[in-house]
Amino acid sequence: MSSQQSPLQETSDVVRASRTLERAFAPSKSSDYLFKKFFNVPITEKCSRERIDAMIHYYTAMNHDLGAHITEVNNFDGAAIWTAPGQHLPAKPTNDPQFNDQFFTQTAICKKNVLPEGMDYYYLFMIGKDLSHPEIRGSARAILTDLTRRADEDNCAVILECISDHAKGVYEHFGFKSYLTYYFGVNEVNQDGLPDPKGTGFKADLMFYHKDGSKVLKGETF
Repeated sequence: MSSQQSPLQETSDVVRASRTLERAFAPSKSSDYLFKKFFNVPITEKCSRERIDAMIHYYTAMNHDLGAHITEVNNFDGAAIWTAPGQHLPAKPTNDPQFNDQFFTQTAICKKNVLPEGMDYYYLFMIGKDLSHPEIRGSARAILTDLTRRADEDNCAVILECISDHAKGVYEHFGFKSYLTYYFGVNEVNQDGLPDPKGTGFKADLMFYHKDGSKVLKGETF
């Protein structure tokens, strides 16, 4: 299995980047649910894999059009969408007030409480590895190392929303800490994303990185 790296670089190739992210998130019921919400698709409506992939493609292209950066590594084995300090994109509420409160309002309050006044941040929308090439290693590591390096140089934080426990462990390895554990889809879907009025929904963590996080970031970690 190969661990050889090819150069990490920014790209405007939203087609290849979105294809990487489509493959990375294909197994994630949580991600499927989120994209249905972002595009205001009713949970009970049939939504094919092809339709979800189209949403991810549109999301990638839209954010790039609006100023987000796309990074790729190892010939698009890994890809990420992120914004730099001072270039943040406004959140777009869905037509579901309960979801907006669970996913947008709580995280906005947490960001305000955790970041010291005047501190900006990099925001990581999505990061993924092409699961069809398990022999290629180190792609996520290269992207996260680059992003935390940028933050260190700018004395900024990095913020992301983590929707899997496995990914949470990876982020913690790079110095990220969770300052908010929250739930979305509660009383709407079960853990498989199927409609369930008593469903537990999905768990997420709002995670922060700063080189001096224990000294400058405020609030208790989880």
